[in-house]
Parts: sequence; C-alpha cells; structure tokens
Amino acid sequence: MLGALRNTTFRSLRHPAYRRYFLGQIVSFVGTWMQSAALMWLMYDRTGDPRWPSWLLLAQIGPTILLAPWGGALADRHPKRRLVLTTQTCFLVNAVTLTAVVACGLAVPALVLALVTLNGIVQALDLPARLAFVPDLVPKEDLINAVGLNSLVFNGARMLGPALAGLLFLLAGAVAPGLPDGAHPVTVGATACFALNALSFLAVLRALRGIPEPTARAKPARGSAWDGLRYLRTHRAQGGLVALTFAVCALAWPVVTVLPAYTKMHLGLREDAYSLLLSALGAGALCAALATATFGTPARRGAFLLGGVIVTAGGLAGLGVAPTAWAAGACCAATGFGLILYLSTGQSALQLAVPDETRGRVMAWWALALSASAPLGHVLAGQLVASLNDVRPVLFGMAAGVATVSVALAAALALRRKA
Repeated sequence: MLGALRNTTFRSLRHPAYRRYFLGQIVSFVGTWMQSAALMWLMYDRTGDPRWPSWLLLAQIGPTILLAPWGGALADRHPKRRLVLTTQTCFLVNAVTLTAVVACGLAVPALVLALVTLNGIVQALDLPARLAFVPDLVPKEDLINAVGLNSLVFNGARMLGPALAGLLFLLAGAVAPGLPDGAHPVTVGATACFALNALSFLAVLRALRGIPEPTARAKPARGSAWDGLRYLRTHRAQGGLVALTFAVCALAWPVVTVLPAYTKMHLGLREDAYSLLLSALGAGALCAALATATFGTPARRGAFLLGGVIVTAGGLAGLGVAPTAWAAGACCAATGFGLILYLSTGQSALQLAVPDETRGRVMAWWALALSASAPLGHVLAGQLVASLNDVRPVLFGMAAGVATVSVALAAALALRRKA
C-alpha cells in the first residue's frame, strides 16, 4: 500500500528539490492560514464591526489584482528560487512586526490594515514566482502530480490553520485568570498565532536554501509585463481557460460567504452546523487534490475540467434544497471537490502549455483571475442575500452560472477535439 502511494499519489516526492519545497510549504501554509483566521477574529473583537474581515481580505488580495503582471515579469527575468527566497523573507519580517505590534498593545486597526496591505504587495510578487517555480522542481511527466500535491497542502492547511488558531484562543481564554492585569485573552491568542506564523517561514526558507540553482539557467526573459496577456490573447485555448477560471471562481467561491446566512436562514441551526459545513467543504477539496495527484494525466485533463464544473454546479444547486445539515454537508463536499478538481487540473494544464520564458507572466494572469474573482463574487453574493433576505435564490443563481460555464467548456473541448 505504501509503495503504491509512493509510486502514484506522492511520486513527485522522489525528486529531492520538490520534496524539500513540499515539506517547507506544509509548515508555512499552516502558519499563514492560522494568522489569517486570528487576524479576522482580532479585528472584529477590537472594532465590533463585521465589515473588517472583508476589508482585510481586500487589503490582502487587492495588490495582486494591481501588481500581478509585474510580479510575473520579475519571475521571468530573475532566478525564481532567489525571488521566492526574498519574498518569503519579507513575509517573515512582516509576521515578526505584526507579532510585536499586537504584543505591545499598538495594534490599532489602521496600522494592522497597513501591515496586511504590505503583506499583500509581497504576495503579488510571490504568487506568480511560486507558481512558475514548481515546473523547475519536477520533470514534465510529474507536473500534474506536483500541482495536485501543492493543492493538497494548501487545502489541508486551510483546514488545519484556523483550527489551530481556535485552539490557541481557547487556551488563552483558559489561562486568562493567571494573565497580568490588562492582558486580554484575544490579544494573547492572536500574538501566539502571529509568532508561530513567523516561525513557520523558517521552514520554507531552510527548504529553499537547500534547493540548488539550475546548472543551465536560461537567459533572463525580456519584454513587457503585459506579454502574458498578449500570449493568452494569441493562444485561445489557454486564454479561454483563464477566462473560464475567473467565471468559475467568481460564481462558486462565494459559497463560503453565504454559508453563515445559509446555516441560520435555511437550516435554522447555529455555529456547530456552520463548522460542519466548512469542514465538509475542506474535506471535499482535499479529496479532489488527492484525486488529481493520483489519477491526473494529460489524457484525462478535459474530463477532469468538465467534471469539476459539473460537480460544483450540482453541489451548489443541492445546497438550495438540502433538508438537513448532513445533506448540506454532502453538497458542500461536492462543491469543494468540484472546485479543486477543476482548479488543480487547469493550473497544471496551463503550466504544461506555456513556454518557460513567459511562464511567470502567464501564471500571473492565472493568479490575477483567482484574486480578482474573490472580491467581485463575495461582495455581490453578500449583497444579494441581504437584499433578498433569502439565500436559496442566490445559491440557485450561482449553480446556474457555473452550469453555463460547463456548457461553454464542453463546447470548447468538443471544438478542440475536432480541430
């Protein structure tokens, strides 16, 4: 059994460079999600304003929307390992600064928002470089597997990180009677989360330092930061994939935004049911990442892409009629599975199609599609639920939109087969 897993699901770990990177990312991603969850709770506790989580989200992803093409150009012009090493060091410094600010009682909302914005600027440079770096670590025949394993790490950390943050907040509350006067349990818990996130970057920095530079490095790519967009315009298959990805994410990811209202309005339940739905969404995503890593091949690419959007649409529609929390949980699992099956397959397809000299600039537009879809979809879904005072029509609309994408994707795949 272990031998089969090593030769199929985890076969990319045979390559020492990717193995180092993979293990470092596990620790780093858990710390990142832990910090994100702690930030949301800390700012809500400090301000009592439910709008702060959305502002923090915008500060984190907004710079990627503005700066991703230039981040991609940097990834094509400079050694990717060195660039990622620099951005991860900046993340470490930012996390240490945030820890100190909160621990010293200086965490006024404006200062925290500024630090998150700086983090977002670094992310705008880091994300295209990391996406373009993975193909340097594995041969092409293992790239689909490596992308699937990256998705597995990301989604596993998205489940584990917030859970660890919640545990640290509980521990801080339990020891509150023994804290010095003036020490607030939420501040103590948040400080611990930020400090552990800072330490987590040491793992990925150590991994990156252990990865050798390519012995025969290509000459730095020249050209404009907009060459990635020009490539997508002239290569319709890849450009269409990025456009459809934007549509899928804008229509489907807002399920996370509407789940709190769904739990109360449709199911008539409380926080425990909401936690169940979130866990089911993450579990479905993990299963999809495993499926991509194990069974993903170029021959199955079209089926995985189309199957992903169909399963996503079905999960969203099912949520609108689910009579119980367990049925809703199954629909959330289907939604998470379909989304990650589509996204991990799409990312690997784009990575394999794009030439090395423009990979960073093209993958920057993939990152831009993922980032730009978030504020648009989340804000629109939240406004619709508030205006209709009912979450089911919004879910049915999201499902119909994703179903429309599946029709367009099926037509594109059919035309490509005939060509």
